[in-house]
Formats: sequence, C-alpha cells, structure tokens
Amino acid sequence: MFINNLNSKVRFFLLDFFGRSQIKNVLHRLREEQYLPYDILCQMSRSKLDHLIIKAKLSVPFYNNIINYDDLPVLKKDTVRNHLNDFKSTQYTKFIFEKKTSGSTGKPLTYYVTSNTRSYLWAFIILSWEVAGYKMGDKVAFVAGSALLNFKTSLKHFIFYRLLNVDAYSAFSLSDKDIESYLNKLIKRKTKIIYGYASALDRMATFINNNSKFHFTDLKGIICTSEMLTESMRENIKKAFNVDVFNQYGCNEGGVSAFECEFHEMHLINTRCYFEINNYGDLIATDLSNEGFVLLKYDTGDLVELSNINDCKCNRHFPIIKHVIGRSRDIVTDLNNKSLHASFFHYLLSPEKTIQQFQILFNQEAISLYLNVDNGIKSNVFYEKYIAEIKKHLKFNKYNLYINSPFLTSDNAKHRHIINTDL
Repeated sequence: MFINNLNSKVRFFLLDFFGRSQIKNVLHRLREEQYLPYDILCQMSRSKLDHLIIKAKLSVPFYNNIINYDDLPVLKKDTVRNHLNDFKSTQYTKFIFEKKTSGSTGKPLTYYVTSNTRSYLWAFIILSWEVAGYKMGDKVAFVAGSALLNFKTSLKHFIFYRLLNVDAYSAFSLSDKDIESYLNKLIKRKTKIIYGYASALDRMATFINNNSKFHFTDLKGIICTSEMLTESMRENIKKAFNVDVFNQYGCNEGGVSAFECEFHEMHLINTRCYFEINNYGDLIATDLSNEGFVLLKYDTGDLVELSNINDCKCNRHFPIIKHVIGRSRDIVTDLNNKSLHASFFHYLLSPEKTIQQFQILFNQEAISLYLNVDNGIKSNVFYEKYIAEIKKHLKFNKYNLYINSPFLTSDNAKHRHIINTDL
C-alpha cells in the first residue's frame, strides 16, 4: 500500500536507485529527441557511432585492428559466442550485467549490458506505454513468459517491478479457467495498461469475445511485444478489450527499440542504435548506449522494410519501419531447397477471418499446417485449399493439416510461426 501511494518523482528516484539506472534522465531525453528533425537525429546517431568506434579501437580487443566501420563484416551470433570476452571493454570500469536472449529462434546468446543500456531499454518501454496514455504509477499487467517475468530473480528486481506497479500473468497458463481468473483480476485491480505477448493476448481476446461479460472500464491501452502482431490479432484484441492496441519491436543486444505512435507508425529510436538494412532486408544494428560490451554491425536476425517517409502525423521524426517481416530463421525450405518466408503464409492465411492463428512445422520429409480457428467453420475440407496452395509453392513428400490442435510452444512461452523440427 505504501508503494502504491508514491508519487511519480519518488518512483523514478527509487527505480533508478534499485535498478542502478538513469531511467528518468534518459526518458526525458527521448521525449525531447523524438520531435527533433530527422536530419538532426541521423547526425546524432552517426556522431555517437564515431565516438563508440574510437573507444572500441582503444579498449575492445575484438576491434583493436579495425580501420573503419564501413569495412567491417556483419557480426554474427556465433562470432559473439566464440569470442565473448573479446567484446568487453578493458577501460570500462563500472559494473556490467549479464543478459541472455530468449532463445525463441535458436540457441540463447549471452551478452552484457551497462547501466546506460538498461536505462535506455526501460525508458523506451515507458515511452511506448505513454503513447497509450500511461502515467507513472498506473497499474500495469505483464502477460508474458520468462523473457519478461523475472520478478523472482532478486529482491531488487521484485522492488523494481513493484515500483512500476506491475502485476504478472503467465503466458504459460492460458486454460479457460486461468484466463477467466486473469480477467477478473485485471478488472478488480483497475489495470490501466496491458503489456505482453501478442499470441497470449490474442488467446485471451478470443475468450472474451466468446464471453461478453467482461468490461474493462479502467483500461487505457494495450502494447504487444516480443512476437509478430498480425492485423487480425490486433482487431481481435481491440474488439475484446475495447481499447487501442499498439505494437512494439526490439532487439536489445543490437540496441534496437521501436514503438508505434498514435497513428500506428513504427518509430525506431536511432539515437540509441545506428542501423542499416542490407539488400536482403536484414537489419544490422549497433547499440550506441553500450560502451562496456561493444557489438558493431550486429546481425539482429530480423528482416525489416524501412519506410521512405520520414514525416509522421504525430510529429515524431525517428525513422519509420514500414514492416517487421520477421526473423530470418522464419523460413521454410523444401526438398528442392526452395525457401519461403513466414510472411508468405501470413499473406496466404490473413484474408480468412475464421483463422485466429497458425503454425508451420516442417522437416526433410513433411510440412504440417496447424490452424487455430473460431467456432464458425471447423471442417478440414474447408481449409484444404491452403494445403493445395502450399503444394504449388513447396515440394514435400507429405502435407498435413491440423485444426485446433495444440501449437508447439517454446520454453519462454512465445509463439513461433515457423519451426524446423530437424533443428
């Protein structure tokens, strides 16, 4: 009760104290930077990169012999794994924190962040919440897995989340009974912001739309993170909770932080990372906030399409991401070594409104299409047309279709659209 009564200034002070961070200062900086002219933001990004390169040459063993940034090869995850300590700065004397990627698209990657990096991450998250109407102290619900729910790792983590006024709801437990319990708590606790995995929120939304007794009068908005949010999922969630739904995208080890504005344009904070997109659509990024563990020209593993438009109705001038196509690992490869990205299946299936979610499992022998559909049409015959369409594009010995069978989930409860079962 004492924590609930704290004002925003005290909350920020205590957040930074227990988190060893400067979230308040970085958030203030980002609030101002987002409205600066596009050219100025790009200049700031390049200037920070040049400063980081100078430091890397002097203090990061992996980069002692580099000539310039443009000649550097793209940095792959395996290189980071094999030379982990060589990316640490020998001149950075402050504490660095060990982190791991979620491993939802392969083997988890260990990396390190500084206090400044953590500050940028949380300032970005809060900035994205503010678009939905968040104010410090508002009740926030996290609906996620291990990637977000690390409350029990230490007392400081527990206090940090209490100061943010966060309640945790596990994405691992989404039976009808669990969902009903979650929804009643959201209403009782007057939750203002919901932040979580798109697939989990979509599952909850479907339950609500089939049980119209739930009304969220205190809710301001919903922010989806960590997974691809399709337009059908967005509409399903929006209909259920009767608030606007915003998307968020990030790759923390690459310094990538992007959030949707009020007009649903995805703005990438280029004062935190220097980025480029190659001819294949791969997003290559450098975290400008991390001087303790430097990864230059890091391959995020994501495929992204950048917008040609730099102006937005919201007056923010951070670069706009037109599409986050997905992970480069989200690819199906057939017997003839022909490949199709997950975006093909999104395009194929999204017009069918009865399909709530899908998953593709494949190996050298077979491809299986799993569909979660609503109560309207459950007949396999109706959905065989999608198997027929897949046959036109991909060669396998076997083609399987499953309707409303359980999806294969990853260890952190994230939903993966494409899974190679041979890996």
